[in-house]
Amino acid sequence: MRRLNLWLLIGLLAGAQLAAAETVGEVRSKIVRRAMDPLGIPYVWGGTNPNSGLDCSGFALTIYRWAGLDLPRVSADQFAFTRYLEPDQVRRGDLVFFNMKLSSKKKVDHVGIYLDAGYFAHASFSRGIIIDNLNSNYYRQRLQGIRRHPALGGGQ
Repeated sequence: MRRLNLWLLIGLLAGAQLAAAETVGEVRSKIVRRAMDPLGIPYVWGGTNPNSGLDCSGFALTIYRWAGLDLPRVSADQFAFTRYLEPDQVRRGDLVFFNMKLSSKKKVDHVGIYLDAGYFAHASFSRGIIIDNLNSNYYRQRLQGIRRHPALGGGQ
């Protein structure tokens, strides 16, 4: 619980810094542009280095850091740190969370970055950093939530 509270504080501080430096739209554009940079990089479990490989939460963490925002390291903590959105509230740069194994043990085990028009970038276990269609049956069945970093405003 303490760790989550620390991340909430960091997120609020990042929001204050964001307002002084860039608009939310500029940061969203930066997130989407930067999400394209590591396309094709291999998946590496626990990976946080784009030079050697990334896992899904390491990918989200790296892209958000490049955009000047902090996130927790693992997808479950990223889910808890971010704000709930209704599907019609999704915007470029928001995070999409999945239960890829359709397991009742873990609500969230995968994260990606929403790009636009139903597409998202993520670290696929078998294909590395790629772009996929969020509206495919495969991903719709596994979608657990669309969420927003506190510094990007909005959400419930």
